[in-house]
Amino acid sequence: MNSFPEDLLAIILAKLPIKIFTTFKLVCKQWESIVDSPYFRDLFRSMHQNSHTSSSWSIMSGKDGEEVVAQYGCNTWGLEQSLGSYISSFLTKMFETEKNKYIVWAYNDVGLILISELPIWVTNRSLYVANPVSQECVEIPSHAHLKEVSCPLGIATRTENGILLDYRVVLFDEDLRLLIYSSHTGLWSLNTVDSYPSALYTQSPISLHGSIHWIASTSHSVDVVVSIDLYATGTSSVQCRVTSFPDFGQHPKFNRSFSTCQGSLMYMNIIKVDGTLEDKLCVWRLNSGEWQLVSEITPPFIDTGFEYIQLGTNPFDAKTVYFWNMNHQTLLSINLHNGKFVFETKLLSSINPGLFFHSVVLPQWLYRIPNTMRMV
Repeated sequence: MNSFPEDLLAIILAKLPIKIFTTFKLVCKQWESIVDSPYFRDLFRSMHQNSHTSSSWSIMSGKDGEEVVAQYGCNTWGLEQSLGSYISSFLTKMFETEKNKYIVWAYNDVGLILISELPIWVTNRSLYVANPVSQECVEIPSHAHLKEVSCPLGIATRTENGILLDYRVVLFDEDLRLLIYSSHTGLWSLNTVDSYPSALYTQSPISLHGSIHWIASTSHSVDVVVSIDLYATGTSSVQCRVTSFPDFGQHPKFNRSFSTCQGSLMYMNIIKVDGTLEDKLCVWRLNSGEWQLVSEITPPFIDTGFEYIQLGTNPFDAKTVYFWNMNHQTLLSINLHNGKFVFETKLLSSINPGLFFHSVVLPQWLYRIPNTMRMV
């Protein structure tokens, strides 16, 4: 193994998929030293920086955790099965016959998942943070606050140069106070939130860039996007932003939900455009607290009866959106640039009306869980 110069060996290894990294350290100490080095991490990311369009991603249903759309045949990760399959097999391995007592409550933009014990509102719940691909898992320590009734919200992370520095697990109690666990300190804290709305939690959260976003319904039954920044500086409390939807005051065809695309929140719905009576499928991107219109077209299924459920935006292409045809149990993809639509193959699992969905995208690097807690 020592016959190759380390820089040449690093170039060879960097051409291999991320999934193989989990076995590199078992070969020899030289390989372990190489793949753990900042040089190798930067080399791999630079060699694969243009391959994100074929990255592994899935659209998951928010309540039962079923995978409905998946793309996993990419060179970056080299997965042999879909992300949902890795998650399901990981839960089976972890909890065996008690698998049905646990649920993946939240997904993170660096590939981590938050596993919670059921039911949703419970005391003394068990919580785990895991990477289902690398099979790393840590159990979050209990705390006196957890003896009160609480509900999971999500998991936020802070990264730097390809290293996961810290993650924060967030729950909220019956008084809408936030219970936050930091892997950096190993401690729980009880937090109030600036400008927190009187709102009910309605949709599974999305974690992006150290913040958690979710859709809530206010006391006046108005849907809003609530965003909390877990790593805001210059304040002792968690910063909160409440954003109205761009179709506020209208009656959209679909229940409001959002997805992600290239690191931004995306929202789409069918509304009547101002000044006309024509229905349009509109897609917006949330940028610095403001909604920007990405596309506006007449969808092909308006004249065929409303038998569709929206699934979300392609995580890497804001001009491609997905719907589910309830009658034919098939996936419909629409190109917003030219209006063309394609009925794809049948979905991986059946869908119940009323579910919400979110995209789960693997990052361009394998982020290791900080070794501050005992691995399970």
